Amino acid sequence: MPRDRFSASHRLQQVQDPIIPIVADMISHNPGTISLGQGVVNYPPPKSVMHKTRQFGRELDKHLYSEVGGTRELRQTIKSKLSQENNIIVNDIDQIMVTAGSNMAFLNAIMAISEPGDEIILLRPFYFNHDMAISMLGCNTIAVDCDENYQPDLAALRQAISNRTRAIVTVSPNNPTGAVYDESILRDINTLCLDKGLFHITDEAYEYFTYDGSEHFSPASISGSEDHTISLF
Repeated sequence: MPRDRFSASHRLQQVQDPIIPIVADMISHNPGTISLGQGVVNYPPPKSVMHKTRQFGRELDKHLYSEVGGTRELRQTIKSKLSQENNIIVNDIDQIMVTAGSNMAFLNAIMAISEPGDEIILLRPFYFNHDMAISMLGCNTIAVDCDENYQPDLAALRQAISNRTRAIVTVSPNNPTGAVYDESILRDINTLCLDKGLFHITDEAYEYFTYDGSEHFSPASISGSEDHTISLF
């Protein structure tokens, strides 16, 4: 039986290959090349984390199906963290969902808010995993260039919105540029999304990566943003 009968879907074939293994393959064919493409920590987690990890699983209830969004204890801890560090007030911990990392959270978010053929706006240069998730779900990435300082261009974002747009995605501090978006521009984007009936997906996985006096700002801390803002930590 021809093997092409068992090929991947056309939708999946349109997904860009991950850039990290592509670069790794290039490096392997060019000995001596130094990769600046992926930051990997060279130190272990805190001892308290390792201790908690060793303790996990010693009780029977840890091996049973638990709450879909994450255990109540964990979500309560996250709620306190968001309040103390990000000025985000979560009224109901059911607004918090625990996933296996931000990439899974992003995929889930796009799946929940969009239909095949819808458009998601990414700021360029963008995180390749976001583009991959959008393509995998049959949606379209609309790339909008940042300005010369890698800050979002509000006028360009406004112009990119169509009747198929479902969300604008911001990543601050940014991957891959490292830029920290100004609070004022994040507020403007959040207001634009509210006015246009769009979701503002704000990826804040790198919230602690700030330097030289720059400060991280969480758009979900804006009053009235709770219905249209999806924050990833």
